[in-house]
Amino acid sequence: MSEALVIVLKDVTLITVDKSRRIILNGHIVIDGSRILRVASGSPENVPQHAKIISLPGRIIIPGLINTHAHLAQSLLRGLAEDLPLHSWLCDRIWPLEAAYAGEGDQADGYVAARLTIAEMLKSGTTCFLEAMLTHRSGIANVARAVKEMGIRACLVSSSPSSSHTLRAPFHLPH
Repeated sequence: MSEALVIVLKDVTLITVDKSRRIILNGHIVIDGSRILRVASGSPENVPQHAKIISLPGRIIIPGLINTHAHLAQSLLRGLAEDLPLHSWLCDRIWPLEAAYAGEGDQADGYVAARLTIAEMLKSGTTCFLEAMLTHRSGIANVARAVKEMGIRACLVSSSPSSSHTLRAPFHLPH
């Protein structure tokens, strides 16, 4: 095990996605930094002395959720024109508002929207998402930076015809 913080979650019910789809009662998870080292039943063994041990009786731990249809830029536009049919809502309200996104760096509307949506996803157990409609004004670089900073897994697709680059994990953002 590394020098990173080792966390042991014990006395939990674990829902797995292994081949047997096991449900482990009174189990434990050993986490070393950002890696899950062990998922098992019973009391944890061979745990470093510096490990943080957290007992969670009555709790259930599930695998991370995957959101296959996200629109990060639209989080700032919630509640606007909700009474319109879909076509009018998109063409007359949402897309023109997204086209007006502005700002640079930490003040960029696309970056702020991405961080808000990612925070909501992480809070609700989502650990990976697909964003298949990044517009020019929301900025793929803004979204990619928010993804990297917040530690979520993502598949990002730009809908801008002028976008000529593809990001592959692990990607490196310009400084």
